[in-house]
Amino acid sequence: MKASFNFFAGLTLLAAFTGCVSGHGPVVVGNPDDTRPLTTRIEPQDIRNTVEKMTESLLADPGVLEATKGEKPILDIEVMKNRSQMIIDMKNITDSIRMRLIRSRQFRFVDRSSSGVDITIMDEQAQLGLTDPRKAVRPGQQTAAQMYLTGELTDMSQSDGRTLHRYYKFSMILKDLRTGEIVWADEKEVSKVTVRPIF
Repeated sequence: MKASFNFFAGLTLLAAFTGCVSGHGPVVVGNPDDTRPLTTRIEPQDIRNTVEKMTESLLADPGVLEATKGEKPILDIEVMKNRSQMIIDMKNITDSIRMRLIRSRQFRFVDRSSSGVDITIMDEQAQLGLTDPRKAVRPGQQTAAQMYLTGELTDMSQSDGRTLHRYYKFSMILKDLRTGEIVWADEKEVSKVTVRPIF
């Protein structure tokens, strides 16, 4: 009877141990100061941290401050490219970066997405005689971009036994279109480590 009790007690401890190890999925090691559950996927806090870090780096860079000194150049931003294996709304990330840069008041922006519609509306108004011909906006009068911001997301994974390392890297480049010079470049890495359960 005692041996039987010890056997079942041992099974109970083993089940508790494996439950602690496996839980509802793999054990993920991230920032030791962050006790929130993590996954190997890019999470909202990773996006927020990346947007903050990249925009702060750009706005505080001596080369950018020198290039924008005394003027507010027109900045065009390309939607960041996703070269990772994960499906992410890169337009949303790009829009967040644009919004922060607009609020900085260091650049001016032109909405290229609606420029074709704007021209069509102006043509229609002119043809219907709804605008003053002397004040009408003519082709070639729109402001051209002076700087161009591009970026991309890449990832890489490496397996070591039960441990899976996944690295994500956001990289961005600011280019002066007048000179072709790269004014600023920076990158931010996000590292995730997954330990697969024993059982």
